[in-house]
Amino acid sequence: MNYDELKEEINGLSEPNRKAYRSLFSVASVAGDVWPKFQPHLAQADSADEFFEAIYADDEMRFENVWAEWAKMKRKKWVGRFEADRAYDNIRFEERGVFLTGNAGNELLIPLVGRGKFGGIYVFEDNGFNERAAELYGSINGEFTCMGIELSGAFDIYRAECAIIFERWDVDKLMRRKGGKGQSSSGCACNQVWDIEGIDWSVVSSS
Repeated sequence: MNYDELKEEINGLSEPNRKAYRSLFSVASVAGDVWPKFQPHLAQADSADEFFEAIYADDEMRFENVWAEWAKMKRKKWVGRFEADRAYDNIRFEERGVFLTGNAGNELLIPLVGRGKFGGIYVFEDNGFNERAAELYGSINGEFTCMGIELSGAFDIYRAECAIIFERWDVDKLMRRKGGKGQSSSGCACNQVWDIEGIDWSVVSSS
């Protein structure tokens, strides 16, 4: 398959598929062709689906934007493709989510994204996985437990297909995330009583 054939196939799709595939096509393309790193995947494909699936199957492409968009669109269970600092698989979730319990006795339910009641909880160091493949839910700072798992520090909380992900990060003297990513503060503090009805998740990264 070549670039023109890929473009023609995507333009011939019906809505809403055409819109989703055009977004993927745009991310994979540059200067009238696919990015050079995607050329081998395109050459071995006979369809758009085979092209994007070939990228997804390649571990070298795990941090690419198109990899993440395909994973989200096809509801892939991709977390195991990355090396988590801590991984808890095959957990039975009650209420289709997990509760966080802060050291002030606060509780917060994080709904699970995906089908079924079984999933996993994963802890990654900063930039340890492709964040674009997940949904950023919020941020938290302090000591807390999640399904009996004790955690301490500052984390972004992500949701993916049947997975809750905590990404650890460091804070500076102003309680902002080191390295940026648009973080305006250290997130929901575990040592304060949480207003469950009106928690402000505006501190989350927009990137």
